[in-house]
Amino acid sequence: MRPTYAAVSLGNLKHNIGVIRSRLKPETKYLAVVKANAYGHGMEQAAHAALESGSAYLGVAFAEEGVRLRNSGVNAPILLLGATDEEHMDAVIARELTPAVFTADSIAALQRHANALGKTCRIHIKADTGMNRIGFTNEADFTAALKLLREHCPNLILDGLFTHFAVSERPDPSFTMQQAERFKRFAGLARSFGFSPLLHAANSAAALHLPETQFDMVRGGIAMYGCHPAGHAVPGVGLRPVMSWHTVLTHVKTIPANEGVSYGLKFVSPREMRVGTLAVGYGDGYKRCLSGKADVLVRGKRARQIGTVCMDQMMIDLSGVPDARPGDEVTLLGTQGNETITADELADKAGTISYEILLSISERVPRVYTD
Repeated sequence: MRPTYAAVSLGNLKHNIGVIRSRLKPETKYLAVVKANAYGHGMEQAAHAALESGSAYLGVAFAEEGVRLRNSGVNAPILLLGATDEEHMDAVIARELTPAVFTADSIAALQRHANALGKTCRIHIKADTGMNRIGFTNEADFTAALKLLREHCPNLILDGLFTHFAVSERPDPSFTMQQAERFKRFAGLARSFGFSPLLHAANSAAALHLPETQFDMVRGGIAMYGCHPAGHAVPGVGLRPVMSWHTVLTHVKTIPANEGVSYGLKFVSPREMRVGTLAVGYGDGYKRCLSGKADVLVRGKRARQIGTVCMDQMMIDLSGVPDARPGDEVTLLGTQGNETITADELADKAGTISYEILLSISERVPRVYTD
């Protein structure tokens, strides 16, 4: 195995699920979101760990991800959170995946496919209460879809109704509560047609801080992986990072003052300094936009990355770590000694969010799993 790797603690993932579930009513179900390879952590491993922690459902983006989980032996309900095109409906129905639907046309198409296969298909209807992404926005259209479902779709089972909060990580909950109230109106319409779907709206932030929005189930995403949706640690929410990222020093040299470093020679040494080379670059997912902005940890001390990040390598300033030697482990994300570099720290320096930092660690970086 190459010396650049990501360590994934399934024990910390289970701990974080416990933190989220501890803030819920005992009867509230938990859906673990494992789309996009579980935010870069490994879909199959995260899914099985989440199910061991009491998750009732798993959430993925689309059919291919759901099939991948079925192939790994997952028998639990799997909700497809995004759109399902007609080309994939037979596979969805055959593998007993649960598609999200948000148009009358998709409901009718699923009925045709399910009837042709001689099977039933559980569905969750998506209501758009303010995100303006996917979902029924117009209550008249939603009512027409419910009528279609009740009167002409014997092969479809309305298992759930859900929405998505747009700003639940903000301190001011007013817009989120407006969304929750509108969602209740959609739920009331569904009940008026004789349906009793599982209701879910709360994402990580709402599950942690707005218990009144938990309904029948919550969907845990970024918090499950140890990052708070607000972009920083929050007192009283004891989340643990699930993934750390490590590499090694491959070379150490001393350069004189006024020497350029890396492509473009954008960094010029202000004095004689020790420069270390690392076996990692943007080909591994360490963002090129972090060039000259981020720190790494060597022997428990911070060292600044210098020069342009290359595809497979990058350089660091070892002036503050005089005892560093080739072969030393370097932490890009995680803890060494008393120092910690978080996904939120890197996200802030890259002008993005923790989600993207975690997802950016490429597939060529081996994942090493621990309990």
